[in-house]
Amino acid sequence: MEEYELAIIGGGPTGLFSTFCAGLRDIKSVTLEALSEASGQILKFYPVKDVLDVPGIPSIKGMDLSKALITQAKLFGAEITLNSKVTDVRKDGENFLIEVNGESKYKSKAVLICTGIGSLRPTKINVPGEDIYEEKGVYYSVIDREAFSGKTVAVIGGGDAGFDWANQIIGSCKKIYIVEYMQNVKAMERSVNDLLKTGKAEILTSFEVKEIIGDGSKVSSLKIAGVKTGEVKNLAVDAVIVAIGHKTEPYSLKSLDIELVNKKIKVDENMSTNVPGIYAAGDCAVFSSRPKMGLLAVCFSDAYMAVNNIKRYLNPASSVFGEHSTNLKLG
Repeated sequence: MEEYELAIIGGGPTGLFSTFCAGLRDIKSVTLEALSEASGQILKFYPVKDVLDVPGIPSIKGMDLSKALITQAKLFGAEITLNSKVTDVRKDGENFLIEVNGESKYKSKAVLICTGIGSLRPTKINVPGEDIYEEKGVYYSVIDREAFSGKTVAVIGGGDAGFDWANQIIGSCKKIYIVEYMQNVKAMERSVNDLLKTGKAEILTSFEVKEIIGDGSKVSSLKIAGVKTGEVKNLAVDAVIVAIGHKTEPYSLKSLDIELVNKKIKVDENMSTNVPGIYAAGDCAVFSSRPKMGLLAVCFSDAYMAVNNIKRYLNPASSVFGEHSTNLKLG
């Protein structure tokens, strides 16, 4: 069994920055990511979207931020293990046993949970043809904008996500339909206006999807009907993007009685939970005394605070404030 000072659960932005911070404090750590790629939601759902809330970087594509976070996390040679879903953590004397994919694999003195809002699954519209054409014309995010070049696309959902995706691909698309069940779209005004200004978008409100039609290998049309009128339309489309949200499965460790607040992990100002040695940072953590904004800048701050307090937990003689990174020799 491999032994570490710190096990970081989750390889999203918070987990990756925590990995970097652990390196700054000379903490031997392992970062465990359940997916086959690190950087979490950014790479899975927003690879070509402009990320605007990283301090000092006016705008950066999700995939570029992902690469930068991974490079930074590995700066001190930290171990990041993919396809490693932590299924339980058990107390073992002064240490913790980390169970990965159902098998006890690691021993660690401290644990930092950075699992975000939990595992995400896209919400489906559950109509005939959806499962048949998934990844063959039906998508739940935009990974490659060029895949929609010259095509007519229907985006299901008139919220911010739907308009974000539409604005990302409208430049190369032939036409985009926004299909919204409610009477009005719910996206930010700027997003709506930017899309309409292209002259290539049509918004259809009070319509629901009835069927996705194709020839077995690709999508050819979308059948929709008026919610109140029953009017049926068959839209000739090449692709459908479903953007009606995601279902979350909150993260839990069955063998530890970690205190939660509204399904999030309760932490104090040191990012410590009620279980000594267990810390949490990022979107999975919440303060009981004050609200916490869901911004990357806040997640990074959580990570820095958590790792510095973990350093003191591991070695009480250590300062909670590490040496400035500008004083370190990197390479």
